[in-house]
Amino acid sequence: MKSNYRWVLGIVIPLIMFQCSSLYYTKTINANISGTSPKYARNRAVKSFRSQVNELVNAPNLQPSIRGIYIEEYQTREIIYSLNPHTLLMPASNMKLFTTSSALAILGPDYRYQTSLYMDGIIEDGILNGNLIVRGSGDPSVSGRHNDGNRLEMFQNWADTLHSMGIRKINGTIIGDDNIFDDIGLGYSWAWDDLSYYYAAQTGGLCFNDNCVDLFIIPSDSIGGKSQILIKPPMNYMEIINEIATVSADSSTYIDFYRKPGTEIATIFGTIKVDADTVKDWVTVENPTNYTLSAFKYTLGNNGITSNTISDIDELPVKDLDYDSYRFVAAHESVPLSEIIKTINKESQNFYAEQLQKTLGVELKEIGSSKKGIEAEKDWLSRIGISPDDVFIVDGSGLSRHNLVTAHQIVTILRAIRNHSDYRVFFDSLPIGGVDGTLKNRLKGSNAVGHVFAKTGYVGRVRALSGYVHAANGREYIFSILVNHYPVPTSRINDLQDHIVTLLYNLDY
Repeated sequence: MKSNYRWVLGIVIPLIMFQCSSLYYTKTINANISGTSPKYARNRAVKSFRSQVNELVNAPNLQPSIRGIYIEEYQTREIIYSLNPHTLLMPASNMKLFTTSSALAILGPDYRYQTSLYMDGIIEDGILNGNLIVRGSGDPSVSGRHNDGNRLEMFQNWADTLHSMGIRKINGTIIGDDNIFDDIGLGYSWAWDDLSYYYAAQTGGLCFNDNCVDLFIIPSDSIGGKSQILIKPPMNYMEIINEIATVSADSSTYIDFYRKPGTEIATIFGTIKVDADTVKDWVTVENPTNYTLSAFKYTLGNNGITSNTISDIDELPVKDLDYDSYRFVAAHESVPLSEIIKTINKESQNFYAEQLQKTLGVELKEIGSSKKGIEAEKDWLSRIGISPDDVFIVDGSGLSRHNLVTAHQIVTILRAIRNHSDYRVFFDSLPIGGVDGTLKNRLKGSNAVGHVFAKTGYVGRVRALSGYVHAANGREYIFSILVNHYPVPTSRINDLQDHIVTLLYNLDY
């Protein structure tokens, strides 16, 4: 009986297993055919997405352009779309992603600049018979940007301190030590006709008000009359030549300016409508250190402290000052790096980016220079899998057309910082599509508004957009879309990028 029982089991059990496996196989095949399996649904959705993007990027009027696109799903690292991902292209302000991610990884979110005030000599009868020395740190944020518009706050605090020490007169020189940075204030190969504008402000170890003079242009009460130009702070640092005419309400407002190279003389020209609101603009200064010291001297004077001369340290016989022999007076700490990075990325602030890149050079125990800052960046890039020989960085902001990177490299950076412990700081610095920063007016009418977190980039015939999409399907995508040499209006490229990220947001699987 036992042998017959074993014989029956030997026949029945394999038969049952065969039937079960056949049933499972049949169900799997049917699921794939009907499109209900997750894998099939994903493949179908991605295939449709790629087809739609191909149709967009292969439009006839875009054929003269070079497009580099790379998109991956963060959770799985699966490639969703790829077009020329390893082609070197100009990134414009997407270069700020390299600068800010490197700085966050190297310096940390709590890093702060410190600008210090020292004195030498003695105080007698309210007179300092000696000098004041301002020791710069490369802080880009000495302005009204982070303190309710009070551009002179640091100098005001120092004036209060000197006042409390009984000082009413400086019988010496206000010296500016800007030697933490080199004296090369402009980025590599910046265009000469950009240099009057705020986005090409010079760098410096001592800086004030983004190294720009604020202009407020007010129309005359009568047509044909000359407009009024107000300057803030009103310290008459720059000579302004006013050539702006007031025109009728049915005309147009057009204002431009030009600062003569090597000088602090700017001509403001154009027209302003008689009923126009005040127009605000900014013109760069030639000498950031002198501008900073002039603002300090101006503030001292407004607070009853007279002073005579100002001087850059390079104008002195001794270039290296012995701070141990001086009396420390006060120090000003900047906002933390987290806020500086937010200013750079949200507003695409070039000056801050250039200052930050040079600061990375200081961290190498070298003088702050773009060259040394780039070395620090490339060291970090090598640690996240980007060969330093395969990326070409010449400035911190992306204003130079000699920067060359790839869409794949940008996604690599975004993925690396996504996995970093300080990722939230970086994420919070990015413009939000349709909400704020340089993406405030993008994605209008798209259901992706509020779900795209990305850095824009623009120089002539170059448009970039790279960042993260938090999609409706619960997945997260990292993307980079670079377009160079396009022959169509920039608004057309904006629409292209917005359309792609909207499709990405709605990817359904």
